[in-house]
Formats: sequence, C-alpha cells, structure tokens
Amino acid sequence: MRKSIRRIAAATGVLMAGAALPLVVTAPAQASTADCTAYLSSKGYIVGKKVLTICEDWATGIGGAIPPLPCMQPLERLGVKASHAEEACNRAQS
Repeated sequence: MRKSIRRIAAATGVLMAGAALPLVVTAPAQASTADCTAYLSSKGYIVGKKVLTICEDWATGIGGAIPPLPCMQPLERLGVKASHAEEACNRAQS
C-alpha cells in the first residue's frame, strides 16, 4: 500500500514539474519584451504591432550583438532615437 502511494506521489510530482516547465522557460522572454516596449512607451513612442514584433524577436533569440544593431535599426526606421532604440533592445535581452 505504501509503495502505491509513493508511486502516485512521484508520478504527480513529475507531472506537476512538467506542467510548470513551459511557464519557467517562456517567462523571461515575455518579461524582456515587456521591458522593451514599456521603455519605449515611457519615452513617448507609440508601441504598435511593428515595435512589439521587433522587441519580441530580439528577446526570443536573435540577440547577442553589441551594440544590438539588428534590433536598433528597424526601431530607428520607425522614428525611434538611436539611444532609445539601443536601451530598449538591451532591455529586451535582459
């Protein structure tokens, strides 16, 4: 009887850990995207679909360049000041 309870408890633990894993893995990218867009919004820029996509793309995997030109250049083409674009892109990676 005790072995059955232990097995059920172990199986439940494994299932719970497996269910929580996607939340742990995706949370940082979402937070980074929010940091990027919130920063730009705080500087007076309108954060629409294009800006959101740029921040999401940079936060979820393209990153690594210093300065983050692949992120900055599209933001600058949308009218974001270079220093603001650089800070937003850095926040997307943090």
